[in-house]
Amino acid sequence: MTVRIEEVASACQVSTATVSRALRGLPGVGEKTRQHVLKTAQDLGYTPSPTAASLASGHTHSIGLVQPDMSRWFFGKILESAERTFRKAGYDALVYSLPDYLGPVRERFNPDVIKGKVDAVVVLSLFFDPEEEAQLRALGIPVVFVSVQQPGFAYVGIDDEEAAARACRHLITLGHKRIGHLSGQTNDKCPVAPTQRRREGWCKTMERFHLESSEDLDEAVTIMTASNGYLATNRLLDRRPDITAILASSDEMAMGAIHAIRSRGLQPGRDISVMGIDGHDLGAAFDLSTMAQPVHQEGTAAARLALDAIAGRGSESETVVFPTTLVERSSAKSAHK
Repeated sequence: MTVRIEEVASACQVSTATVSRALRGLPGVGEKTRQHVLKTAQDLGYTPSPTAASLASGHTHSIGLVQPDMSRWFFGKILESAERTFRKAGYDALVYSLPDYLGPVRERFNPDVIKGKVDAVVVLSLFFDPEEEAQLRALGIPVVFVSVQQPGFAYVGIDDEEAAARACRHLITLGHKRIGHLSGQTNDKCPVAPTQRRREGWCKTMERFHLESSEDLDEAVTIMTASNGYLATNRLLDRRPDITAILASSDEMAMGAIHAIRSRGLQPGRDISVMGIDGHDLGAAFDLSTMAQPVHQEGTAAARLALDAIAGRGSESETVVFPTTLVERSSAKSAHK
């Protein structure tokens, strides 16, 4: 049977407030009384309530993770590394989803869902409009954004534009001149979204080398999945059968592109080269050339920024940008057309 704090107080003939202060090591309790309370609590088998201790300290020892979806590779990897870092520091992770695939407009952020339940928030790959941003700031707790940079908040991510530009340059050095692009849905409200910046990296690089970068070569999808990459590649190839290479804004879309190319009786790398961005775990199985990002390090860094902010260390708008690495595989080879 659970022993209540009132029973410890009665056995010690002191108030419950005195018991609470003695157990928490707070001042205002004589040493003799403190030792008596500690021994009595131990003898009775009293275990303090974690919830009550959190309320008393003003900390929940939990950190919220807000993300679109838990099933996709990138989100799962960030969650895994962040949660592990939180746990080592004595914090629990509470995960909240704002799905971006259920309709044309994602579910809106509701601050009441996390209010009073977490000591900090990590927002993964979501852009908050001004109203949502104000609600987030009103919570009065540290916030870290991952992947999508939100002005005025701490941020962890990569240089998306440079990653796409470098991938495009690699294809150009292989002799490709007609390079199609698979991009995420453009979002004018969020000019710093990874999808926007990766598309700009492709477009600017093509222009720099005086190559075509028209909308005719760019195929956008709502969600960057393999199935959408497959459909987008078929639309792109139906429209522009002259392309010799495809740069996809995510590895998952690139995998879909490889499937689409094979379904047409063509060979990736020999007939049409394919490159992705991310460094997906399945990339080697698809022989996919890619710009790999250190996802585990990003999740750990985001968690550390949140923990440091809780402890009063670091800047509220600290930015951590990780480099990407070119991984060459057989899906991208020299042009033959």
